[in-house]
Amino acid sequence: MAQQSNMSLRLVYENAKNLVNQLGYDTSAAVVTQSYLRSEVLLATTTANYNVPITINDTRNGAPTVREQRLNLQDLFVCSSIGFFYTVGASSASNTGAFSYNDARTLATSTSATDILSVYNGKLSIVANNQQILPAWDLLKHYFAPQQQLGILPFTSATVLPVNQLNAADDFNFPVEPNIVLNGAANYQCQITLPVAPASVTSNTYLCVKWNGLLLQNCTSVK
Repeated sequence: MAQQSNMSLRLVYENAKNLVNQLGYDTSAAVVTQSYLRSEVLLATTTANYNVPITINDTRNGAPTVREQRLNLQDLFVCSSIGFFYTVGASSASNTGAFSYNDARTLATSTSATDILSVYNGKLSIVANNQQILPAWDLLKHYFAPQQQLGILPFTSATVLPVNQLNAADDFNFPVEPNIVLNGAANYQCQITLPVAPASVTSNTYLCVKWNGLLLQNCTSVK
């Protein structure tokens, strides 16, 4: 995804206000800021379908990780791009990385590194209040294998190894047009669906969906 210019960001801002007004919400007193949401689900060998939590009251996956950023019930969020990656670390860990390809140096075995490719052949879908607003978002568009990878060098005597090349503002984000309005007061069924469950998984591997866009505070029917 190409980085957004100030002009395109301004257009997103104007479109967001117009879109929310068309949906019947009053934005005259709303605080509108750039923001993000982050949803995480624990990858497992036992399932190919995962609930992606969006709002703060979604407890179907248990307690959120410390890395998540959920939508308050009083707020609206206008999503202009979606990011997708995975991270490896306990739910309480704040020092985990973001990985956009099957990194064998990060995952426990070469088998689990291969199996995580099934994730990128999956899809993301959203149903809001029984209405499908995103039927099938292709996760393969977020796959990015960098030119510089962890520990890959033309010689073996190095004591300082490179890290994965990654521009987190760009490499695993993809624009959403038309924009998606996420309502904190709505009932969401957001799912990641894989072709099959992965055969092997490194412990504490989380799939991460990052929603980028504009937050409109105190706009919903919840007060």
